[in-house]
Amino acid sequence: MPKRFFILAIFHFYSSLILGQISKQPNIQFETEYIDAVDHWVVLPNNNKAVNKYLLGYVYLDEIIGFSITYYGELVIDSDLNWVLKNNSQNFILKSKLDAKNPLLYLVTSDQIESLNLPEKPQWLKLYDDKVKTAEDYVLLGYHYNKVNKSNLAIPYLMKAFAINPKAKNLVFELSFAYNSIGNYENAIAILKVGLLHDATNFMLYREMGFALLQLQNYEEAENIYELGIQICESETQKREMAIDMAQTFFSLKDADRFEKWAAFLKK
Repeated sequence: MPKRFFILAIFHFYSSLILGQISKQPNIQFETEYIDAVDHWVVLPNNNKAVNKYLLGYVYLDEIIGFSITYYGELVIDSDLNWVLKNNSQNFILKSKLDAKNPLLYLVTSDQIESLNLPEKPQWLKLYDDKVKTAEDYVLLGYHYNKVNKSNLAIPYLMKAFAINPKAKNLVFELSFAYNSIGNYENAIAILKVGLLHDATNFMLYREMGFALLQLQNYEEAENIYELGIQICESETQKREMAIDMAQTFFSLKDADRFEKWAAFLKK
């Protein structure tokens, strides 16, 4: 009995020691999507647990490339579980585009930024951001947020573009799309009415207008707008999609005559 107790005691001692070492990891959680890490220092996860190295980077939004990360160097963890910056790559710029396939990231805290003696952001990027942006630049920034279903973040950029040049290319479409995405249909319609005054041959504006009107249950005006859009649209695919919207609407409303009208259009 004493021997068994001794063996159990040894087992519990080493179990506690091993578990303690396992739990003795940096206080980091890789749980942030790149979309939510824009303008932040981040750490990328390391899938090779045998190697004590992590990549340090800075996430930013480039109006041409889209969401990107620039790599700043390697981090290792010292015996006190603190980050230590190694192989700092300030002498050259290494960056890559980010998308949905990228892993979740760790957001570096303000205390860690200070302890690592990091700048607010990489110097070359600060100079890049200080460049005066055009309305077209802001439209592209908004476009990238719309593309990843973050239209609430697209709107501030698009409104800046609107203040500079309301006629900037693709601005009205991107802004109305953003408003429709967040359910602000009245603002979408107001913007589209202005846009159609100087871009009356853009069928995508009619489609966004029709969508907004449908959501507000203004079915007759929505139908008229869709018909105008179809008349000027050269894409058969887009014509079918607009007709499907109308057919589904009138089917749900049990309006047989109008449903048959759009169903007949689709059969052509």
